[in-house]
Amino acid sequence: MTRCSKVLGMVLLASGSAQATEFRPNGSLGLTQTFYGDSGNYQTATSHPSLVLNYQFSPKWSVDLEWDRTWNLYSYTGGAKQQNNDYSEPSGTLNYAYGNLGASKVNWSSSLKVETQSNFDNSSQGYVMGQTVFDFSKYLPSNEYIQPTQFALAPMYIYGTNVSGPSGTVNTAGLGLLTSWDLPANFSITLNAYVFKDWYSGSFAISNDTSTYKSATYFMLSAWLEYSKTLHQFNDRTSLAFNFAGGLDPYVMSNRRAAWDPFLAGDDMYQWLSPTVMDGNYKDAYDLFALPQLNLTYNFNKTFSANVFVQVKYSNQQWGSNEKDWRLQPQAGFGVVYRF
Repeated sequence: MTRCSKVLGMVLLASGSAQATEFRPNGSLGLTQTFYGDSGNYQTATSHPSLVLNYQFSPKWSVDLEWDRTWNLYSYTGGAKQQNNDYSEPSGTLNYAYGNLGASKVNWSSSLKVETQSNFDNSSQGYVMGQTVFDFSKYLPSNEYIQPTQFALAPMYIYGTNVSGPSGTVNTAGLGLLTSWDLPANFSITLNAYVFKDWYSGSFAISNDTSTYKSATYFMLSAWLEYSKTLHQFNDRTSLAFNFAGGLDPYVMSNRRAAWDPFLAGDDMYQWLSPTVMDGNYKDAYDLFALPQLNLTYNFNKTFSANVFVQVKYSNQQWGSNEKDWRLQPQAGFGVVYRF
């Protein structure tokens, strides 16, 4: 659900490195408004504005600020096939690009993210995530069929606490393998794998019908295929594009059979909305989706652009002990971006 801000942050870091000898602060401010419809007989209709600021203020430093707010477009009563999306998530990420590690071709960068999550039910959580990334992609061979754009090891640490409501904390230590590849014909693929362990206290503890656990170990895999092609260039300002994304988002397995939902699973998701129902106690779970999109973009000038889009998502509405009920969900929205 933070995919767009991650990509923008990487673009800004790359542009900043290229301008290191003649640097000028730069960035972008964007607003995207998405409307989600119902997913078959599942009530998932939601309004979702997302405000994102990316700012590169020095050759090596940048900051990403994002605020996402969702609310239901129907009367939520807690029904079995209703998804409660009354939610707010502001976050801020500070990034630092060290450059190459010594005389090697390993690119080194680090980030520190602060995020709060609130469902407006008298409880909210705060998280701090520190991560350092060692990218070895320059050592990998490339050819006309496949070109590595990232092949990185990423040690990370996450601390979470209840800001309001019952007291509790979670500490997470993990390691990620982050990879992305450009393929022929405008395709690309992202494959991320993580191993991590959570230590819980208080209300963060996970449980099933017979046991309560104060720790859990997880393996997680995300795999997305993406495609983008300009269908028609009306003039030098207006274009129509077809975009597609789909895959595992994510697959998670654990040594604990319980109703778990680790922070890292939501943080790495491509989509914003997860499946409607997390069913029972489980040792593994997955979300599988396909999201084709038509996007019309108009560039007012070099610094300001606007777009409108329509898309439809096909995904399972239940996950956990039973992945099932694949449904279509219509989506539409608009966005504006100002670059400075």
